[in-house]
Amino acid sequence: MAKLTPRYTRQEFDRLVELIFPEERRSEFTSKPWGGEGFRHYLDPKVVCIEHYKPIKPGASLRRKPAA
Repeated sequence: MAKLTPRYTRQEFDRLVELIFPEERRSEFTSKPWGGEGFRHYLDPKVVCIEHYKPIKPGASLRRKPAA
């Protein structure tokens, strides 16, 4: 069985979950469907987005702020 490597560190994931509404509540804020870009998550811990484990495309950045 292949091992899945998370795309985000635990701290990054926790911060994204804190900032972004779960998919179950998406319809309360917009009628636009998720287009495949960005971050999404679900309230149900049994639902895991495969995007959390897909490798980042070469040349793509996570838009991290450079260290000062």
